[in-house]
Amino acid sequence: MQTASIILKTLKELNLISVSFRIFLAILCGGFIGAERGRAHQPAGMRTYMLVCLGAAIVMSTGQYMYDSFGAGDPARLGAQVISGIGFLGAGSIITSGKTRVRGLTTAAGLWTAASIGLAIGIGFYSAGIIATAVVYLIMTRFKKMEYIISSETVCYGVYIEFSNDVSIADISQKVIDYGLEIEEVQIGKRTRKLQRAVITLKVTRNETRESVLKLFEKTGGVTFVKYIY
Repeated sequence: MQTASIILKTLKELNLISVSFRIFLAILCGGFIGAERGRAHQPAGMRTYMLVCLGAAIVMSTGQYMYDSFGAGDPARLGAQVISGIGFLGAGSIITSGKTRVRGLTTAAGLWTAASIGLAIGIGFYSAGIIATAVVYLIMTRFKKMEYIISSETVCYGVYIEFSNDVSIADISQKVIDYGLEIEEVQIGKRTRKLQRAVITLKVTRNETRESVLKLFEKTGGVTFVKYIY
């Protein structure tokens, strides 16, 4: 018990061990959340979340250092600037398609939360940072099904596909329309010598399950890989 108290006290103070631990924990928490966004092929992925969380942690640690070393400075004020400034980065991940469809809000909110987690870790509030990371990951991964259950009759599915260069995205889109599905948005991804990538947002009724939609893509000529992302 005494050993644990000594370790906790060491991590609360500013020293080489505590600073290294805060940096490592911020990278770990930010990367854990960002990995999920990367798998969903969102604009902000693992490295972005790592940098946001790390930067916020450094800001708070710097504020604590200024206060301890010079008796001046306000860590809370520095943290407030991070919370305000991160809005510019979050806004860059929000995409508006059509007149009413907005995507990227979850990613933007995740970036803002990742910055908040970094602030907590940077000031030594480790328990809050770790618990918040677990909760954010749970919301982003497990609450999708709940959101689908309580949604209206019409829902949107986001499908990530990879297809050969022998076919075009127009050909695949026409096949999807022939199946009776409505395409709301198509985002073209990076193209290589062997394949192309795209994210297609479909507007379907609740009668269409995710599995049935994926099967339609799997039997479409030229499609080599398909995955549901939201």
